[in-house]
Amino acid sequence: MKRVLTVIILGFFLTPASAVQTRRSVDVSELNTILDRMSAHEEWQKRNLVDYQVRRKFYAANPRFKQESVLEVKTVFRQPGILESEVVRSEGSQLIRTRVFDKILEAEKEANQAKQEVTITPANYNFTLIGNEDCNGRPCYNLRITPKRKNKYSINGQIWVDAEDGALVRVEGSPAQRPSFWTLSTKVERRYERIDGVWLCVDMESTSDIFIAGPSTLKVDYDYSVVHTAEPA
Repeated sequence: MKRVLTVIILGFFLTPASAVQTRRSVDVSELNTILDRMSAHEEWQKRNLVDYQVRRKFYAANPRFKQESVLEVKTVFRQPGILESEVVRSEGSQLIRTRVFDKILEAEKEANQAKQEVTITPANYNFTLIGNEDCNGRPCYNLRITPKRKNKYSINGQIWVDAEDGALVRVEGSPAQRPSFWTLSTKVERRYERIDGVWLCVDMESTSDIFIAGPSTLKVDYDYSVVHTAEPA
């Protein structure tokens, strides 16, 4: 009787551990499959996105000081990684223009030149699978991301990956490094859509808590007029 009781007790403790280990193995396998699909999509889009033209509207506001500003920018991308932006309209606060909009455009040039180091890939980030979700009617995976190297372009947060294409659908998080001494915290969200076979950013929103200035918001809308690819997806 004592021997039977011992076996039952051992079975009670060992079976859950084995089940957990199996589940972890399944999660790791599924995560690796997702990351492989992401890498394959990244390589495909890098080869096949020939060029695009997009008109972007930037809007930023600071309620505490009743400041707001609008900037419209025409941006052209051409292979191999050439990004050119031209301001076509500007109105509102000059302070926001110089300290926010101009800084963003400068940062875009820097990030484009160091794209391999800032892209959300296994070379730059650690990933954890959170679960499965529906993204505008398409199945997607929700992953947690943490940068392997912290810099002003890296993000701590979550991403949503299209299950079929392996493309980013949404990115949400905070910069791994504070953008400046005056910025106490920042939250960023970027959304992507499939346009003519490729996935491109269609809007970006951020909220920041600025020392003295308080909460500030930024929104960028994208309107693509031309997208050329070498072959259909």
